Amino acid sequence: MASTLALASVQRQTSPSDLIICGILYKWVNYGKGWRARWFVLQDGVLSFFKIHGPDKIVVNQETEKGSRVIGEESMKLMFCNHKNGSHSSSKTRKAVGEIHLKVSSIRESKSDDKGFSIYTGTKRLHLRAECREDRMAWIEALQAVKDKFPRISNSELMAPVDNLAVSTEKMRQRLLEEGLNEVAIQESEQIMKDEFMSMRNQLLLLKQKQCLLMDTVRQLEVHVVIRRITLGSQNSSSVSSLNNSARQSSISLP
Repeated sequence: MASTLALASVQRQTSPSDLIICGILYKWVNYGKGWRARWFVLQDGVLSFFKIHGPDKIVVNQETEKGSRVIGEESMKLMFCNHKNGSHSSSKTRKAVGEIHLKVSSIRESKSDDKGFSIYTGTKRLHLRAECREDRMAWIEALQAVKDKFPRISNSELMAPVDNLAVSTEKMRQRLLEEGLNEVAIQESEQIMKDEFMSMRNQLLLLKQKQCLLMDTVRQLEVHVVIRRITLGSQNSSSVSSLNNSARQSSISLP
C-alpha cells in the first residue's frame, strides 16, 4: 500500500513501459536453496536481478532508485532502512547476477500459486514469486507493457522466403541445361525441389516446436513437484513439532 501511494503520481504521468521498475522478487534457485530474495530492475527491455544478502549484495536506497517505480512494501522497507542507516552505493558499480531480454521471452502466471509467475527465454525458465497477488499483477503488467513495445514476428516472417533457394537450385539448372532440357522442364524441376524442401522444413519446424513445448512442460512439472514436496515437508515438520511440544506439556503436568 505504501509503495502504491508513493508512486501514484509517477504512474499517472508515465506509462509502465517508459519507467524503470524495481523491487524484491523471490527467485527459485535450486532444490537445496529454494526461494531466495533478489532485487529486480526492469529497464530498457532488460530485466536484471541482484543479490541483496551476502558479500555480493548491492545497496538499495532512495538515492540509488531515484526516479524508479518500486513494487512491494518489503522493497520500500529495504530502501528506507538502508537510507536511514546511511548506506550509499552508486548504481553504476552494480553487477547483475543475471538478466533477461523481454523481446525474446514469454511471461506466464502460475496456476497453482497466486503469487508466482515465470519468464521463459527459449532456453531456460525463471520461476519468481512476489509478496502478494497484487504485487504479482503489478510486475506482470509492467513486464508485458515493456514486451509489447517490441514488434511481434508473424508466422509468415518466421518462414524463410522461397527466393533464398535460387542459389541452391542454380547448379541443378546448369546441369539440366547441359542435359538439353528446355526452360519449362527446368522450371518444373526447380518448383518440385522447392516444394519438397519447404514441406520438409515445415515438418522439422513443427517437430521442434513440439519438442520445446514438451521440455518446457516437463521443467515446470519438475519444479512444481519439488516446491510441493518442500511445502509439505515444512508443514509435516511443524505438525510433528507441535505434537512433541504437546506431549512434553502433558508429561510435565502429570502428577
